Amino acid sequence: MPETSLAVPPSVLLGDILLQPCTVAIFSGNDQRWICGSTGGCLLTLNVSFHFEVSLHNPFTNTVVSLPPLISFEDVQRLLQFQAISPHSGALTLIKEFVKKAVASKSLLDSDWVVLIIYSTDGGKLGFCRRGDKQWTGLESADHIDDIVFCNGVFLAMDRTGVIYQCELNPNDPKAVPLCTASPFRYDPCKKYFAESDNGKLWVVLQKLDVSEDFDFTTYFEIYEFNSETKEWTTVRSLRGKALFLSPQGRCVAVLAGEAGTGGFVKDDSIYFIDGSPSLGPLNLSVFEWESKQVKKLLHQSRYCSLMFWVTPADVLQR
Repeated sequence: MPETSLAVPPSVLLGDILLQPCTVAIFSGNDQRWICGSTGGCLLTLNVSFHFEVSLHNPFTNTVVSLPPLISFEDVQRLLQFQAISPHSGALTLIKEFVKKAVASKSLLDSDWVVLIIYSTDGGKLGFCRRGDKQWTGLESADHIDDIVFCNGVFLAMDRTGVIYQCELNPNDPKAVPLCTASPFRYDPCKKYFAESDNGKLWVVLQKLDVSEDFDFTTYFEIYEFNSETKEWTTVRSLRGKALFLSPQGRCVAVLAGEAGTGGFVKDDSIYFIDGSPSLGPLNLSVFEWESKQVKKLLHQSRYCSLMFWVTPADVLQR
């Protein structure tokens, strides 16, 4: 695939963590690519013309890795049939938003990489591909998935009720096996994130809204840590000097705020999160201070920027 240049808005450096704002679309000649998410420092892009090719584009090295096209999904084929019958149905917009999130198993330079995605127009389903695959393979045993992560060598998924699944991506018998059905956040309707803490610890972060008597909405967070051996959850009551970075369509990671390179720009015991929805207007970068429970706005983006992702040094340095 020929290389294309990727123009992105200026990034924001918070110590060793880089916030990369992105425009919704990339234009290269007659080629228009839609940005759907980020994994391992790469942007997941979709060509918005038939066959709806999918790629991972590294904006730091300008390299591109091709993935199977979306036309291999029956859901997309049905949308195209509906578009042919009713040209103003909005089916193309649904295809642009078809992929919700992507996670890669390791560096895309490795020969045995795997990419797992959340897709669908009517509820989060799971699909994956390996290097050289011509089409996506679906996991039929899980539905309504809210988030995915690759942690400690394992793909995990979480549905909207809080059930955690381990994704076994054997090409001959792929399946999502319930790993933990009992959790303190089961059936909690709030937004949930997987997050990677230090020493391979897995967190589930709940982003909640508190409504005052004056109908003033305040964001706050709860965090739970999963013990993979006992399959038990414990409440995280202190961030212990860490800063947690959240992104709905990218990686969520906690780092020690006092590590070399942070330069005092990263506040410890704080959660940096993306506030707002791309479909409703510009996004904000905000910080939640764990002890005071106060939220402060750090960055307000203009309308041309509707996605933000966190990038670590390991993401930038991999070639």
